[in-house]
Amino acid sequence: QWIPDHDALLLELTGKLNEGGVLAVQFPMNGDEPLYRIISEVAAEPRWKLGDTYFETNEALEPDAYFDILSGCASSYQIWETTYRHVLPSHQALVDWVKGTRLRPYLAALDGETAAEFEREIVKRAAAAYPVRKTGEVVLGFRRFFFTAMK
Repeated sequence: QWIPDHDALLLELTGKLNEGGVLAVQFPMNGDEPLYRIISEVAAEPRWKLGDTYFETNEALEPDAYFDILSGCASSYQIWETTYRHVLPSHQALVDWVKGTRLRPYLAALDGETAAEFEREIVKRAAAAYPVRKTGEVVLGFRRFFFTAMK
């Protein structure tokens, strides 16, 4: 997900396979998860002054696009996805779970107190988006996409 132009990338990678070789890939597809949308919405607000900051690409195409790509460069392939349900003790834990990945570049671009305020805003909005379950915990859906492609 960190490398752009998946059309060209997959053509190149499958082209490097020996006959009968298999490429196996997995990556997250969390763009539609409420927490990830909240992070994007908060980061887009002018008060954080992040508009001119470059953030690395971390996106994936939709599954049908990979079907089309693989049908053009692999003799056979399997595509599937799953959503893991991560049970977390609180809304803060929900946000902590993405601190080292999705939140990392935003927090790094902000100074200490502003970064803490940014995080608090995300926790507040996450509390509205993620109900506390009967157990007192919150559940994060973590969608992962997989495929294998054979030359």
